[in-house]
Amino acid sequence: MRHFFNVFLLVALLWFPSISIKAQDYSLIANTYEASKGDSIVYTLYQGRGLDSTEIAPEAVKNLIYANYTQGGKKAADTIPLDKSFMQYRALQQNEGQSLLTIEFKGGTVTYDQLVVEDFAKTENLTELAGIIDSSGFTTEYTANTFFTAKVLTVTGKPNGSLYKNKECKQLEIVLEQNPYKLQYGDDIAAVILLDGKPLQGTSTTIYTKSISGQVHASKYRSDADGKIYFKLNRSGLWLLQTVYANPSQEKGADYNYYQSSFSFRFSH
Repeated sequence: MRHFFNVFLLVALLWFPSISIKAQDYSLIANTYEASKGDSIVYTLYQGRGLDSTEIAPEAVKNLIYANYTQGGKKAADTIPLDKSFMQYRALQQNEGQSLLTIEFKGGTVTYDQLVVEDFAKTENLTELAGIIDSSGFTTEYTANTFFTAKVLTVTGKPNGSLYKNKECKQLEIVLEQNPYKLQYGDDIAAVILLDGKPLQGTSTTIYTKSISGQVHASKYRSDADGKIYFKLNRSGLWLLQTVYANPSQEKGADYNYYQSSFSFRFSH
């Protein structure tokens, strides 16, 4: 019976890619990334991998533990409440410069079938999961604690500021080493992947770019010993970095911890 179920699940995964361990990943996307003073920017939380605009978060964030909006280098007066219903945030642009919205939340405990976990570990090359994989065949599913962070970087008027490299989260986090709004086409840029503020080696990052024509391109990267990935700004349009990581959990009732983080910005040179 278990063999039949696993075969069925494998077929489902092949035919319906959305049924996967990555289905609940999150990212923050702005309705505009380059605004003028007096404009409003709407930041929306999306669920899913990549830049599929239909994948808007279908339910409220369950455990929002941190939210911060900094505009033009100044913390916004209307601080974001840690509200379980957070899905969208509207901000009037009163200061020139960069703005950064950051949220951090727990997704709760999720149980996955063994095949899904093994496929995820192999696809993302997450070697730390090897220790929990039971090759005997007796384990049919694994339980994960899930943790998420999301950032979105916009500019109003001038692209000045250093918010792109802000370290704010306790969980998995992406920071940039260069200001993407000041770089030119073809310039190199580096991102650092952090866990609890420390560089993390071996994370899997997919960078999605959506051109002005609507075409989406994806490239995969792995962080080095310094927690860094290096890439070129070779397309104009929306950029989304999505990083995943997993390690064995020390908490009773959970086999491993699943971390996911995202960072979006726009490049228009």
